Amino acid sequence: MFVNNIKLITFTKHSALKTYIDNTYCYLKTCRHVIQAFNYSTKCDAKANTVQSSLDSRVVALREKLIYCDYLDYQKVKMSYMKRYLLKKKTEYAKRNKRIDTLVNLPVYSVLLDAKNDEDTRLEQKYTSTEDDLIKPVYMPYATTDSYSNVDTSLNESNESNFNENIPLNEEYKALYERYLMEKYKALERNEDLSLEDYLKDKDVDGLYEKESNVPYNWMVDVEQYDDTLQDNIWLNNYGTPDPNSNISSVPCGGCGALLHCKDHALPGYLPSELFLKKSNQELQVMICQRCHFMRHYNTTLEVKVSADEYPELLKVIKTKKCAVILMVDLTDFPCSIWPEINSVLHPLTPVFVVGNKIDLLPQDSRHFFAHVKDCLSKAVENTGIKKENIRHVALISAKSGYGIEELINKLHAIWKYKGDVYVIGCTNVGKSSLFNVLLQSDYCKVQAVDLIQRATISPWPGTTLNLLKFPILNPNKSRLYSRMLRLKEEQLYKHVEEKFRISQFKTTRKLEYATLQSHIGRTFQSKSKTKVTNDPFAEAKYDNSSMQQFGFDENKEEYKYSRWCYDTPGTIQQDQVLDLLTMQELLSVLPKKIISPRTFILHVNQTIFLGGIGRLDYVEGDSFIRCTIFSSDELPVTLTRTEDADGVYNELLKTEAFVVPENNLDRLKHWPALGSKQIEITGVGRNESIADVVLSSAGWIAIAAKEAKHVVLRAWSPQGRGLHLRMPALLKKSVALRGNRVSDTPTYRSGVQAYKK
Repeated sequence: MFVNNIKLITFTKHSALKTYIDNTYCYLKTCRHVIQAFNYSTKCDAKANTVQSSLDSRVVALREKLIYCDYLDYQKVKMSYMKRYLLKKKTEYAKRNKRIDTLVNLPVYSVLLDAKNDEDTRLEQKYTSTEDDLIKPVYMPYATTDSYSNVDTSLNESNESNFNENIPLNEEYKALYERYLMEKYKALERNEDLSLEDYLKDKDVDGLYEKESNVPYNWMVDVEQYDDTLQDNIWLNNYGTPDPNSNISSVPCGGCGALLHCKDHALPGYLPSELFLKKSNQELQVMICQRCHFMRHYNTTLEVKVSADEYPELLKVIKTKKCAVILMVDLTDFPCSIWPEINSVLHPLTPVFVVGNKIDLLPQDSRHFFAHVKDCLSKAVENTGIKKENIRHVALISAKSGYGIEELINKLHAIWKYKGDVYVIGCTNVGKSSLFNVLLQSDYCKVQAVDLIQRATISPWPGTTLNLLKFPILNPNKSRLYSRMLRLKEEQLYKHVEEKFRISQFKTTRKLEYATLQSHIGRTFQSKSKTKVTNDPFAEAKYDNSSMQQFGFDENKEEYKYSRWCYDTPGTIQQDQVLDLLTMQELLSVLPKKIISPRTFILHVNQTIFLGGIGRLDYVEGDSFIRCTIFSSDELPVTLTRTEDADGVYNELLKTEAFVVPENNLDRLKHWPALGSKQIEITGVGRNESIADVVLSSAGWIAIAAKEAKHVVLRAWSPQGRGLHLRMPALLKKSVALRGNRVSDTPTYRSGVQAYKK
């Protein structure tokens, strides 16, 4: 019995000790988590303070009128609830410490101990007399100093110095300021005074805020055919000199198709006379015009004089020929990217292959994604007047990543075969030149011409191709189709393995690069003159330099005499697009570069949502809130406000960086058009399914999800009222159901599933 009691006591002590150790461990572990959370909140606080300090004060002043603003609330949306909670507590703690520090450390006047207290006069006004008459105030016992005196901090500087403070002398203005000092020195010698304000009045001050061109002054040394021994600073400053008396060549530019010349730098196909004159046609065949050169190498475009009426005139040849048409459509911008008069240039029997480009930028929202997109695209094309029986095939491709190209070539070979020429047509910036370059490097082009034709210039600037580019089509006879089929069958196994790997990687990492649709474009045939015979079947084809043909080809040769041709046509001008209203930087911000991330917001009656400065949607009438899912470039910020404040907020934010587009530049805003509107009415089918899309021209679109059977009245706005359409059904109607959790204290949701996978 005694032994059992000892065991019981010992067991009890061990249990108590174990409990104590466990509690201590849990306490320490909790302390560690608290310290980590505190450190993290400190970092978040520092980051938030950094962001807050860099915000435009003019936008912050509008905080009360803004329900939501990406410019102000971006960090709030990106952080989770716990992170924001810790940041909130940290901010409250910092404010409390600041308040205590103010009470403790700042000097305070003691009115009770002031011998000359005057109830009608402030205490500070007593000490504006001379230093002898100054009576020093008495401070409270906890003050950190025992002396105080007024110090005049005003600087008796000239207006010139004050003006100089408003224009900081950074790298951009140093050259200007140095020139000003030289002019001022010369003025002093003439007993004249020249202020900085007067100097700038004679200059283009607004031009100072425009960044200089990316093009270097000696850009011509990039061209191999240029003789740099003829360099002259006079014409280099003008990027070359034109020669109005020269003749226009018969050689087209390899980038845009315009005939090369040196008559006028504002006309398509211009080359400086230093590069154009004394060059043979053979030398000109490997050159591109100044405009294409600047776009390729310096991401800069030149303004050219091209009449909008010339574009449809070039396409009228289609109506008189036996040919097929590849109608290119930008899936991120339709029906705006479909020329409404396209049927006027087509013969009633012309077969049409509808190709929806940029499918890799659309987020997949369901297993029926591809079929639904094809149906929406077909319906939009039929609305232009093209008969349904003339639409031979609808393809979804990505000319950038290669997705769907091999399948498109198979359909062209199977349906159109070798019956006639093929024209790639479409509006500006839909990807025609990209598709032309891809087909040129594929089995659709004759083997002999693959390496003899220059690639079309690719640029986000609309209207890049100014004439007709072409390549000869490969005749798809049975033997060639059989060889191609064997290659595709061999590659199919690798494609399936790669696709499974990418899906698994996406599910694991959630990185969109693994969900992006892409495919390899192979070549079945190689030119015999450039293939070195080898006994190794796995060895790559090697080029024989001795037998390489010179760049450029003669279409009058016997091998091309009876060829069918694939033409890359200029982009037609579509008035529904706002691309021609944008600068290059604005264009790069508007066009999406990766899979679009849907952004879902809650919109109540009499509220307005802005998409940058180029799109606006008002909720005019309805019984309850609606869900708006925005599909656009992630560089375009979203702003919500009340409709009654919308006009004033828009005008104020245009002068800041909160909208991104248009650029915050006084000269730019002078030419920025006013917004035009259009009223839209829809009836909802449920808040978890978008019933329709409100298309805001090239800026993107907003999918609307409203309560079932509820009538909703909306008003859409865009520059000059361009491209405002109601697209039914919605292109990505299930995306609203894939949204993330609601962000507290905001009308937005977190990003949900951006790429649906089975």
